[in-house]
Amino acid sequence: MGILNKSSRALIFGGLFFIVPLLLIIFAWTQIHKTLKPISAKISEALDLNSVFGSASIIIVTIILLIILCFVAGLLIEKGIVKNWSSGVEKKLFIFMPSLQMLKFRLIGDNNNVINEFWQAIIFKEDSFYRIGFITDKTKTHTTIYIPDAPKIDAGEVRYMTNSDFEYYNISMKAAMSAIYAFGEGLDVEAIIATSNKKKS
Repeated sequence: MGILNKSSRALIFGGLFFIVPLLLIIFAWTQIHKTLKPISAKISEALDLNSVFGSASIIIVTIILLIILCFVAGLLIEKGIVKNWSSGVEKKLFIFMPSLQMLKFRLIGDNNNVINEFWQAIIFKEDSFYRIGFITDKTKTHTTIYIPDAPKIDAGEVRYMTNSDFEYYNISMKAAMSAIYAFGEGLDVEAIIATSNKKKS
């Protein structure tokens, strides 16, 4: 008999999977705060924020600076200024942090950004039903698709479809991620097909 039974091991590993991301967030915040603290202190002193917020003024300025940096970085990626870098990083994030990518698209959607160069969300017909998938590559004769499991996208299967026999309809990444997360709920397949057929006609 082992020292720990199955339920105890499940609790320990469950706690571990919760603590590790939390520790990474704390570590990242510590490094960011350490880097931005001198700048935040100068801004706080110049604007005399200590008289209003006290010792918390440096943290407030640091958070504001971080938000501004994230906004500028997102703007640069959206405008294509750092397009190649974005493509590589986004692809790695899909491999190593798929849940983060799912959350991102569920919250902010997609604006025809660089990620759609290698992940195009679709619903496609298979036998008598439709499935959610992502086009990852396309040639003159075949289309490569990734079919994720629900409610996560870090497992699934890859298929190589013959273009002439492949019936599919484009959907937004936000719609796809939200549907996968909700086990298919909220995706109006009939409306998607009708809208797509109107565009073709």
